[in-house]
Amino acid sequence: MADSYETILLAAGSSTRFKEGSEQNKILMMLNQQPVFNCSLSLFLKDERCKKIWFVHKDKEKEQIKTQIDHLYKGIPEKIVWIKGGKERQDSVAMALEHIKSETTEVIMIHDAARPFVTRGLIDELLDEMTHYQAVTLGIPSKDSVKLVKEGKVAQSLYRPYVWRIQTPQLFNTNLLKHAMSKAVEDEFYGNEEGELVERIGEPVSVVLGMEENIKITTSFDYHMACFLTEQQDKQEG
Repeated sequence: MADSYETILLAAGSSTRFKEGSEQNKILMMLNQQPVFNCSLSLFLKDERCKKIWFVHKDKEKEQIKTQIDHLYKGIPEKIVWIKGGKERQDSVAMALEHIKSETTEVIMIHDAARPFVTRGLIDELLDEMTHYQAVTLGIPSKDSVKLVKEGKVAQSLYRPYVWRIQTPQLFNTNLLKHAMSKAVEDEFYGNEEGELVERIGEPVSVVLGMEENIKITTSFDYHMACFLTEQQDKQEG
């Protein structure tokens, strides 16, 4: 198991698929009396193995986020380092990686701030898997049949037992991720997530079983589901 890691927390999304009549970034919406981003931020702040949190934000939202964090923690925790996000997710990760030194940081964790239900147990499993691999991601088997569709027609049916839905956090050896990112920049290639960049340079990516509850808030339905899950957690704890 890796002894320590640093986290790139991605909070600079455009929320273009969130149709709720508001342009507010979904990570700033409230969930159980706290902004969505703090559900995962608080976990990384509490984890003594996490030495630094590279908080990737939209430039126009930085002060609002800082104000919320200051209110929650009575100051800005020393672990947090602010990184202005790029145009695309991959650009944001690249900007954070430019500041991370592989000499002092062997392992990098990447997490979507819009996934509020990650647990300490999932982080433990990812770190444990890094004993055997240099790249690890969370995922869950698809329950639905999955097809490739082009121009409104099925181009290919995929074998469902082999299809998994990928989640974050993802965990990488720092040098490996830097190499994969550099190759993607060189080839002008943009992937859906960082694991894909590692795959395309021929390195294996291990998949650890995630949780159905580890949803990403992308649409208004996801947000309402997150509110429901939070209410259920409160009832169980109560």
